[in-house]
Amino acid sequence: MKVKLKLLATYRHFLPPEAAEGQIVLSIPEGLSAVELVLRYGVPVGDASVILVNGQTPQSDDLLQDGDVVFVFPAIAGG
Repeated sequence: MKVKLKLLATYRHFLPPEAAEGQIVLSIPEGLSAVELVLRYGVPVGDASVILVNGQTPQSDDLLQDGDVVFVFPAIAGG
């Protein structure tokens, strides 16, 4: 199945060279979560990052579906 991975801001450097404009379309196996996908690229997870699937925060047990768009960007503290 295919999903689009978009890494924003300082996370763009985690993408492979063939990625264009901070995004890449990937063929992935079924049964993969967004966090598992992100970890494959060495992107920090947890409180350091915001991960969205189709604009929504995924639950930890949500699996990616064909056509999903995964956005990842660094969390920013404000004040």
